[in-house]
Amino acid sequence: MKEAHRIKSEIDAAYAGLAPVVADLSAYIYNNPETAFQEYKAAEKLTSALSAEGFSVMREAGGLETAFRATFDNAKADDDAIRIGIVAEYDALPGLGHACGHNVIAASAFGAAVLLKRAMQSEHIPGVVSVIGTPAEEDGGGKIILAERGVFAGLSVCFMMHPTSGKTRIAGKCLSSREMNLSWKGVSAHAEAHPENGVNALDALHVYYAAVACLRQQLPPDVRIAQVVANGGTDVGMIPDLASLKADIVSEDENLIPTTEKMKNCARGAALATGTEVVIEERAGYRGRLPNKTLGDVFKMNLGILGEPVMDGMPPDFGTTDFGDVTRLMPCCNPYVSLLPERKISNHTEEFRELAISERSVKVTEIAAKVMAYSAVDLLLDRTIVSAAQEEFERSV
Repeated sequence: MKEAHRIKSEIDAAYAGLAPVVADLSAYIYNNPETAFQEYKAAEKLTSALSAEGFSVMREAGGLETAFRATFDNAKADDDAIRIGIVAEYDALPGLGHACGHNVIAASAFGAAVLLKRAMQSEHIPGVVSVIGTPAEEDGGGKIILAERGVFAGLSVCFMMHPTSGKTRIAGKCLSSREMNLSWKGVSAHAEAHPENGVNALDALHVYYAAVACLRQQLPPDVRIAQVVANGGTDVGMIPDLASLKADIVSEDENLIPTTEKMKNCARGAALATGTEVVIEERAGYRGRLPNKTLGDVFKMNLGILGEPVMDGMPPDFGTTDFGDVTRLMPCCNPYVSLLPERKISNHTEEFRELAISERSVKVTEIAAKVMAYSAVDLLLDRTIVSAAQEEFERSV
C-alpha cells in the first residue's frame, strides 16, 4: 500500500506537466466536432500525441479508418502480464457537437495512459497498457465492430470514463437496445379522383403506431420505445404507396426480444388491416453494461483519495452505450465523473455541450485521468484484484 501511495503521488506530480497537452486535446476535439466514422481529425490528433509519448500506434484498427490501438508494452516477455485497456471515444452528435462530452472521454483516456506508462517505466512495473480509439458511439456501434474484429482481444480489464451531471458515480447496469426498420407497400392512386384504386401505406403506418401506443400499457416498466417516421408519402394529392418508420427498442435483456416480437405483430396486423405488405428489418443494437463491483470498489477508493464525492453502490441507468458490449468480453469499469455536481441535467443538450468545455471540464478530465491511472497501478501491483475481478466477471456473464 505504501508503494502504491508513493506512485500515486508521482502520478499527481506528472500530471502537472501533462495538463496543458490534455487540455489542448479536449479543446481541439470539442472545436472540431466530427460525427460517426468521420472522426479523422480527432483520430489523427490522438494518435500523433500518443506516438509522441512513445506508444506503438496501430491506425485503422479493425479496418475502421478512424479507429486505433496505441500500446505501451512493458510486459518483459511475460505472457501472463496484466493488460489494461483504456477506451477513448470522440464522435460528436449531428447538429449538437460534443453535447455528450466525448472530448473529455478522449482527453482523459490519453492522460490516464500516459500517466500510467510513465509510472510503469520509472518504477519498472511489468504490464501492458493500450488506448483503444473507438469511433461512432452515438450512431453505428464502433466498439461492437472492433470487438467482433478482435481489437479488444488480449486485454485483462478495460476502463472508460464518461462525463455526467449530479453526483459522480460508478456506473451499474444499463439497458440493451434493438433497432427495426418497418416499411409498408401499397398502391398509389389519385387522392381526389380515384382514391378507391389506392392502397394507403400511410394508413398502415398509422394503424401500427396506434397499436404500439396501446401496447405500451402492457409492457414492463423498463421498456423504452423511440420511433420516427422516415417516409409518409411525398405528394398530398396522391395515395402514398410507401410509408416507413424507424424504431429503437430499449430494455433489460430479458424483455428485448419479447417486446420486439409484439411490435412486429403490430406491424403485421396493420398490414393485414389495410391490405398492404410489410417489410421488417431488424438488427441488434447495444448490449447493456455489465458492471464489476471488484473494479468499482478500486475506483471508489481512488476517487476518495482524489477528494471526489461518489454515489453509494453502482446505480443503474436507462441509457445505452456500445461500451456495454465490451463489458461482456472482460471485467470493465465505467466511472461517470460529474461536470455539474450540484444538479442533474440531460446530456445531448445545449447545456451539457457548454459544460463539456467549461472550467469544470478541465478538472473532470484531470480526475478521470488520475483515477484510471491510480486504479491501473493498484491492479498491476496486486494481481489478486484482477483475479477477483475476472472471477466476478465469469459469474456474471
